[in-house]
Amino acid sequence: MLRRLPYLVAVLLAAAALSYCTLASRIADGHLDIDQAELQARIAPRFPVHHCKIVIACLDLSNPAVTLQEGDDHLGFTADVKVTLGTRERTGRIGLAGRPRYAPNEGQLFIEDLQITTLELAGFPEEYAEFVKTRAVVAARQALQSHPVYTLDANTAKGALAKRAVRDVKVVNGKLRIAFVGSSD
Repeated sequence: MLRRLPYLVAVLLAAAALSYCTLASRIADGHLDIDQAELQARIAPRFPVHHCKIVIACLDLSNPAVTLQEGDDHLGFTADVKVTLGTRERTGRIGLAGRPRYAPNEGQLFIEDLQITTLELAGFPEEYAEFVKTRAVVAARQALQSHPVYTLDANTAKGALAKRAVRDVKVVNGKLRIAFVGSSD
């Protein structure tokens, strides 16, 4: 039994060293990639959103679809839009994009500074476009700005990076990449 003790200790030390190297290499990556499907799954339940300025002027956003443009530092999505002005109702599609904001203490990613990127409303008078743009941004903010679109798991190696400062957020290889200070990404 005592003869096997050095062998057992060597095996345990080797296993510990391997575990450490694996953990260190994961942390050394210095970034976290979030794929489009995961973002979609987190954003979709927040819709539909209904917003009325007055009872006869309402806007609905539904069926959001996350879009990630390579190299962009914004998270985009398109959504079905329905505008009701009195008895007139028009439907179409709207594109929005917002800047990811990372809250390191909570390890959470929020979307803010939403902007309209596209608006497609067939047969809708141009003079009402500003109403649609303003109300759509307000409606999307209700759904996205106060609720995180991603929360890091602090129990993982990547989650341990949550306490580090974020260097940048951009789309890389079809995923939203959060790069941390000290990484070479």
